[in-house]
Amino acid sequence: MAITTVTVTDLTLNTESADLNAGAFGTLGTLIVTGADGFNVDLSGHLDKKITFIFTDQGAAGDDVTMEAGNRPPSQRADLGTTVVAMAASDTVAVCFENAQFLGRGLGWSVGNHEQNMAGTSAGDATYVLVLATPRDL
Repeated sequence: MAITTVTVTDLTLNTESADLNAGAFGTLGTLIVTGADGFNVDLSGHLDKKITFIFTDQGAAGDDVTMEAGNRPPSQRADLGTTVVAMAASDTVAVCFENAQFLGRGLGWSVGNHEQNMAGTSAGDATYVLVLATPRDL
């Protein structure tokens, strides 16, 4: 299983971030190497911030992203289940997910504090994910 580990990019108020488009144009963040195996995001140290996921599809067809429901505890609303982010070819979308529904152990227990992950899968192998942590006092 090739679960992709995604790191969080911390943003600071009134400060420009580093270049978020590290590779070719349109490749924001980390490539989900094997979509079916999924990705984990370790949010330990970021739970006091707003978390925004930015997904970019680079394939010829849209690769929907499925965010996995968390584990109870800590996710008190895990019973709401998974959420699918519909992606068309070449789409870039941003979504803020609720900790109470998605926070948990992640896939394969592969990174960080195992109760502070968000995880998901992609329908294909051409999706990038960028995760931003924004201070709450915006």
